Amino acid sequence: MFDSLFGKDIYWYGVQAISLIETGELHSPDRSPVFHIVALVFRFLGTNDQSLFVFQLLTVIWLLTCLYLARYLLKSSNESWNPLPSVMVFVLGFLYPKQAWALGFLLLTYGIYFSDRFTRKYGKWLIVGIFFLCTTWFHTMVGVLGLGLWCIYKIPRKYDLILFLILVIVPYLLPTNDNDRFVVDGKTFPIYAAYEIMGIGILWDWIVLIFGKNVPDRYLSIRLNLGLIGMFLVLPLFHFADIQFRILISFLLVTEIFSQFNSKQVLITAVSFGLWFFVLIQTPNLFRYPYETMWIPGEKAASVSSNGLLVAHHGFCEYYHFQFRKDCMSWEPDDKAISELPRGTQVYRLVYGIRMENLRASKENGNPIFSLIEPMGEYQLVLENDWQHYRHWLEKRNSKLISIAKSWKNPYRKRPGFIQRKQKYGI
Repeated sequence: MFDSLFGKDIYWYGVQAISLIETGELHSPDRSPVFHIVALVFRFLGTNDQSLFVFQLLTVIWLLTCLYLARYLLKSSNESWNPLPSVMVFVLGFLYPKQAWALGFLLLTYGIYFSDRFTRKYGKWLIVGIFFLCTTWFHTMVGVLGLGLWCIYKIPRKYDLILFLILVIVPYLLPTNDNDRFVVDGKTFPIYAAYEIMGIGILWDWIVLIFGKNVPDRYLSIRLNLGLIGMFLVLPLFHFADIQFRILISFLLVTEIFSQFNSKQVLITAVSFGLWFFVLIQTPNLFRYPYETMWIPGEKAASVSSNGLLVAHHGFCEYYHFQFRKDCMSWEPDDKAISELPRGTQVYRLVYGIRMENLRASKENGNPIFSLIEPMGEYQLVLENDWQHYRHWLEKRNSKLISIAKSWKNPYRKRPGFIQRKQKYGI
């Protein structure tokens, strides 16, 4: 079994592609064609972990090709072509493939837009428009980012302070929903959050984004705009892990197409790769889930005949669904999910991070809370109704375990609004 895949969403691409092959529709509506690429790889190489790895490699090759082609379009005849890769190619290619395919088109969009190689104005705009539409088709957020960068580039620099103040104030004036995608997260400072998510390498790249100016003079204006955006991203604008971090790494890659090849750029790139490699060796869990520990509990949970729906943490769910073709949710079941249960089945939950002894010792009025506890390695299989009772019991006791029971390890929120919208409208 190929158990060394990187990426915390990679098995979701497999789930979507399997559904596309078997039913002709995606498991979860999505307008991006990237899942059709995964399905194509599966048709040629089979539905397995190795095929997902091949898809990741293809994504890296695509992004690297677009990076080099955009650099070629932007360089003048008297400049040397920049042969240095960017660590963001590998970060995005392995961790966020859908975003990576869209960014490839965005790199080409900007490469053509700022290039002097196209003399016919209307023909140039047509090509730019086609690549930008492809960008938005593959990932809407990346299309919005590309348009946003262009708008900031067109705004006179004398308005930068006003723009900065607007970004500081406006998010706190807008209504927010804690269970939706765009929510202000003022509790976590973005730089610290970036360090927690990806380690010290991302901090180095962020500093270079803000202060770096190693570009030809004719691209200094757009490079200063990218640095300005880097300054904006220091503010707690959105929930960092879900939105702002992806915005950051997108602009880190866009910056690379304007860099010029010299000893300074070699040093910057070498330090970046060195720091990211150090983090990868020291804390690989930042880049992947321990998939090798999921096979046995997944196999056992799938063999329970009355298991109509499993609730488990994000990562395990995608792995379980891909390997065993059974439904799983990384959200607390809502009315829609419960109504779709096959007759004669129940909702089960894989508890993670709480020992079996703690679950067995939990009693209310002398009666055990759990009617079923099946040990499965690092996980414990219980009935969802019993788990809900247990969680409320922990809350009443103000137990220290409540922080684990209400965390990513044990999903406790219902599906947010943006996922419900995707189920209805595909966006």
